[in-house]
Amino acid sequence: MARRHTLRRAVQAAGIPEDIVLGMPRVLLRGDSSLLLENHRGVLEYAPERLRVRTSLGVMTVEGEGLTLTALGDTDLMLTGSIRGVTL
Repeated sequence: MARRHTLRRAVQAAGIPEDIVLGMPRVLLRGDSSLLLENHRGVLEYAPERLRVRTSLGVMTVEGEGLTLTALGDTDLMLTGSIRGVTL
């Protein structure tokens, strides 16, 4: 934990975005119909009503209707549909 705190302080001092160096998840939500997630660590559950994804901060859950994984890469994914909520 101390190592991560020291690394975080160094990253902040250098002005480098933390999500890039620390592998933190980055979420871009466009309205209620599209979600881009960068730096995920794997899909745990996928159904038309729910997506659960492992991240460095824990499990992220997206709930909605008609959810479709339109793109899935090693660390990035794109989800479309009617998104009702995102929790971490």
